[in-house]
Amino acid sequence: MRLDFNPAFCGIDHVKYHGLVRGKHSIAVVQGRGPMTLTLTAIETVSNSESATITVAAGAVSGAVGFDVTKSRTKSMAGSWNVPRGKFGTLNAYPLYKKYSFNVYSKITGRSVGKGTALKAVGYRYEHSAR
Repeated sequence: MRLDFNPAFCGIDHVKYHGLVRGKHSIAVVQGRGPMTLTLTAIETVSNSESATITVAAGAVSGAVGFDVTKSRTKSMAGSWNVPRGKFGTLNAYPLYKKYSFNVYSKITGRSVGKGTALKAVGYRYEHSAR
C-alpha cells in the first residue's frame, strides 16, 4: 500500500547499494534448433526507476542515489550462444540494473515514514536454455 504524504516534507537517507539485479521480464529473445549459433543483436530502450511505500519527489530520490531515476537509455546489445546438436535453444536478454534501497523520513518529525528502491539501468544479462 502506497501512502500519500506531502513530498515537499520528505527527505531521503540511508541509501544502500545492493549490487546488480536482473530485470523481471525478457526484452529480446531468439530461438532455434541445434546445431546452430543463436545471435541476438538489438537496440533497446531501458529505463531507470524508483518505487516507494510513500509518495516522494523523484528529484529527491535522484539526488540521494546519485542518478536521474526518470532517465531512459537506448543501448545496443549483442550476444550469441551455440545450441547443441538435437536441442532446441533459447537465448534471452534481460535488462541489468544497479539496485539501491533508501529510507524516506519526515523533515518535520525526523521519523521514518516509508522506504523504497531505485534501479539504474546499466546493461543486459543473457540467459540460455536448451531442451
